[in-house]
Amino acid sequence: MTSKLTSDVSEIVVRDLGALAQELEDTPLEHLWEVREGVNNSVGSLALHLCGNLRHFIGHGLGQDDYVRDPEAEFARRDASKEEILQEIERTQTATLAALSGLSEKDVQSPMPITPPRHEGRSIGFFLVQLCCHLSWHRGQLNYLRRILDAGAPG
Repeated sequence: MTSKLTSDVSEIVVRDLGALAQELEDTPLEHLWEVREGVNNSVGSLALHLCGNLRHFIGHGLGQDDYVRDPEAEFARRDASKEEILQEIERTQTATLAALSGLSEKDVQSPMPITPPRHEGRSIGFFLVQLCCHLSWHRGQLNYLRRILDAGAPG
């Protein structure tokens, strides 16, 4: 039986990935890879990073799918089309929900199988909350950047 936490995390992931897809839809093509002074990442890079993070830690780490993450490419890539990124958001949602649906309450209390060193030994439950916070934080950055770019703020 799926835990209450994984059910809640699934709801948050669906909500935030849906909002991420809408942000991407709302981003004009000429702004997809644009950055401004003092801003390190583009809308496209943030979207790829969020997908890579969820697919790596949840889809691969918990669901044992065959996803191989390339974090450097998440920030260096500039050739993905808006449609390709939207498809990646869909794949991320599918992989994440599949992995989460198989977790029991006991699983959630177990150590997370793959983590950055600073989170080593943390429970799956803790790390799922961390991933939701990370998703929401970067999605907020992406929203703010998109609005700045849309407003034509000087670089």
